[in-house]
Amino acid sequence: GQDICSGLDYAHAKVDERGKPLNIIHRDISPANILISTSGEVKIVDFGVAKAASRSQHTTVGVVKGKYQYMSPEQVTGSKIDNRSDIFAVGIVLYETIAGRMMYPEGADMLDRIRLAKMRPLRQVRPDVPAELERIVTRALARSADNRYQRAGEMGEALAEFRLIYQARNGRGRLD
Repeated sequence: GQDICSGLDYAHAKVDERGKPLNIIHRDISPANILISTSGEVKIVDFGVAKAASRSQHTTVGVVKGKYQYMSPEQVTGSKIDNRSDIFAVGIVLYETIAGRMMYPEGADMLDRIRLAKMRPLRQVRPDVPAELERIVTRALARSADNRYQRAGEMGEALAEFRLIYQARNGRGRLD
């Protein structure tokens, strides 16, 4: 998760040769678009539906692009999106990785659940999840973009801090 956030933070902060922000939004963060190399490097792929400010005049307003199960509430309704929509998708990927199941399983009401950001709390699905990790994922999955992490790097920093604290409490020394 931390590496995904780092890659997205890089893409979101990218500027052109004059220093003007490109405002790149991936719009299709999902497990299929996150690769892990044999050396452990995390790569975000398929920027094919990504939207940059320089291309925004070519994107039809209200057109939904990406995989529904990994969309933010604003994306699934065709509303205006920004980098925080990608952060929501990272939250979904982390939720599913931790829970071992889809956050939004198929069903007649799936789009309504996505629109309302309605999901089972992570610790209800996996009671052994540390509360600190659940808070990070829950914040990324806030229905309102204003309540989410504002930058992917900010979420990555929270995950890095969690790793440091959790490893200190549950590192190798405790297993001996």
